[in-house]
Amino acid sequence: MKYMHCKWKKKQLKKTALLLAVAMGVSTFQPVLASTIDEANSKKEEAQSGLNEVQRDISSIEKEQAKLQEEITALDAELVEVIMNLGILEDDLAAKEVELKRVQKDLARAQKDEEKQYQAMKKRIRFMYERGDTAFLTSILESESITDLLNRMEYYNEVYDYDRELLDTYQAVKLQVAELEVQVEGEIAEMEQLQDNYKEEQSRYETMIAQKKDEVSNFNVRLADARTLAEQYQATIAEQNEIIRREEERIERERREEEARQAAAAVAAAAAANSSTRPVSPANSGGGNLNPAFTTGVSGSAIVDYANTFIGKPYVWGGTDPNTGADCSGYVQYVYRQFGISLPRTSYEQRSAGREVSYSNAQPGDLICYSGHVAIYTGNGKIVHASSSAPYPVGGIKTGNATYRTIISVRRVL
Repeated sequence: MKYMHCKWKKKQLKKTALLLAVAMGVSTFQPVLASTIDEANSKKEEAQSGLNEVQRDISSIEKEQAKLQEEITALDAELVEVIMNLGILEDDLAAKEVELKRVQKDLARAQKDEEKQYQAMKKRIRFMYERGDTAFLTSILESESITDLLNRMEYYNEVYDYDRELLDTYQAVKLQVAELEVQVEGEIAEMEQLQDNYKEEQSRYETMIAQKKDEVSNFNVRLADARTLAEQYQATIAEQNEIIRREEERIERERREEEARQAAAAVAAAAAANSSTRPVSPANSGGGNLNPAFTTGVSGSAIVDYANTFIGKPYVWGGTDPNTGADCSGYVQYVYRQFGISLPRTSYEQRSAGREVSYSNAQPGDLICYSGHVAIYTGNGKIVHASSSAPYPVGGIKTGNATYRTIISVRRVL
């Protein structure tokens, strides 16, 4: 009996040792597996953090890029406006050059007519008075009566008066044409100055657009680099997810295998125990015709009268006070502001003020808008405006013909 008890005890100790060995094997295996998954999770979290930062950078770059593209679009529109205005101005300038050539021809013809009349007059005077010719005296002495004498003298006086009046007429025509030549030359100078300004603006816009496009190219490079980095982070995350998946599958497979081994060991231990005198239970596990009405109550003639008080004041680029000097839009803005009417600052913006009016329906006080210029309509086809040509009376604040350049728009702001 004692021998049987000792034999059972040895078998029980052997079973306990076997179960302990199985348990120790599982405990030493789990940390190794856990360290692989932890390392993969650490790399995954690091890559995810980097991906989040890159995605924020991509979003920021895309926003900056969109804003930059909007700026380029706006600059393109302004450049198109400048080029269009420059084209209109060049057409006006060409027409004005043709007009100047015609005026110069008229002036040359007037000077020639004046000289011709002057020489003819001198010749007749010399014939009658300077050469000592007896024709005049003979004509007087041969008169048959006092009436005939007076008639003959009156005839010579009428010839002289005719020559004098005709010479005065030619001189007046020459002066008028010469003044017109000065006016046209001043208008050409004004348009040439404006043409230079437009060309400078065109160059400035083209430079700005080129710089913006360079910035867009830089953004494209940055965006491409950021997206490449994001793809690398995503690849790293996918790789670590695959490692984690394989490790978890391996852990689960080995856990099940270990459970099966433990179950088999338990069965074996139970079978060994059942062969002794004292049975032992086995262990278990689980596991077109526009004419809008006036609306302000301000008289157009009052606007014109007030605007005319500044005639002769100087033109100053960027100036807003005609008392000390103003440009075209600054002068217009100042005049209307005195009557409580607010207008934008530039001629381009003033072109959109008020309501459109057909030129045939233009009234005093309306705005006449040209390419890069604006004036106040005074009626009867005339304007008053601040002209950039100098000196006065060609430049400065002055009056002129409304159609001296191509009219872009007529605006009613009263």
